[in-house]
Amino acid sequence: ATPAADPTAAANATTTTTTTTSSSSSSSPSTATEQQQISSTDLLFRNRLPPNTAMQGIAKAMAAATQAAGGPGATMVMVVQPGERNAYDQQWLQQTLWAEHRIITHRLTLSQIVDQLVLQPIDQQSPQQQRRQQWSTAGADSGDASYGRLVFAATGVPVGLVYFRAGYTPNDYPTETEWQARERIECSTACKCPSVAYQLAGSKKIQQDLARPGVIERFMGDEDGHTLQQLFAGLWSLDDPKDPSTAAVIQDAVHNPDRYVLKPQREGGGNNLYGQDLVQTLQQGLSQGTGEGLAAYILMQRIQPPPQRSVFVRNGEWSEDDSLSELGIYGTFLKVGHKVRQQASSVVLQTFDSS
Repeated sequence: ATPAADPTAAANATTTTTTTTSSSSSSSPSTATEQQQISSTDLLFRNRLPPNTAMQGIAKAMAAATQAAGGPGATMVMVVQPGERNAYDQQWLQQTLWAEHRIITHRLTLSQIVDQLVLQPIDQQSPQQQRRQQWSTAGADSGDASYGRLVFAATGVPVGLVYFRAGYTPNDYPTETEWQARERIECSTACKCPSVAYQLAGSKKIQQDLARPGVIERFMGDEDGHTLQQLFAGLWSLDDPKDPSTAAVIQDAVHNPDRYVLKPQREGGGNNLYGQDLVQTLQQGLSQGTGEGLAAYILMQRIQPPPQRSVFVRNGEWSEDDSLSELGIYGTFLKVGHKVRQQASSVVLQTFDSS
């Protein structure tokens, strides 16, 4: 549940088979049309491709969230980066929302949100609007004048869902304007995908805490929790490098860096440290005496799945190399009051260079 609005639409949360991380997807799922176009080549046959309805399932959940939080005529705002390079893949989702659900999507940067969207205080809404949003005000201070319905300043059109395709890295918040936009969104009754709470729940520190013995059992029960624990990779906090058990695993990582990965509190694997970069960062942190700089990281056992040979095409040239594949499951979750709608939409399989 979100802190200021309840429903939530974690409509594109992806859980991979190679890690225990859950995060918002930064790529759109392929459509049935796209698959059919690919299958028209000589190398693939249509009957070999299973149906993939991820786009339709995600759009359906987003439409339901938009209407539940915003009411009739509400729109979805897609938060994008300035000069967004993924505009075309995002268009698939926009087009599906309109074609199948008649939901209009507005693409705005965080700085544009400050200029174009405002909060309409609860007491300025009609009785019907107030009744519709009673379920979404749980946990909010009703006397807070900054809390209300998110609407377009020029037209009064309500925003039912804010879908973040930006806002996941510090670079997305270069000035106070961007932080003001995020605060305005969080103080609204609009659905957020993800909310601040959900975004923080996907951080490495939460992942680390869930991996501690006895924690996951609180949510899944002893038997299922113990079974799931067997699949977890090792995770170690670096909050206190002088702790004997922490010091021991740090020394093992320095001498055997290929067994570990050093992860910051950032989205995506591109920020992780491996090999000599890992060793250098650990040694620099320890050289500071207190080791406080290492608290921003967690140390994780590196998963070593067996590679397979694949053909890659880059810049029009093909090459054969070792690769790893990652299976992600697209799922949607929407909570309106006490009603929960949860569904697995489809899957995405991605193949990467193993190096």
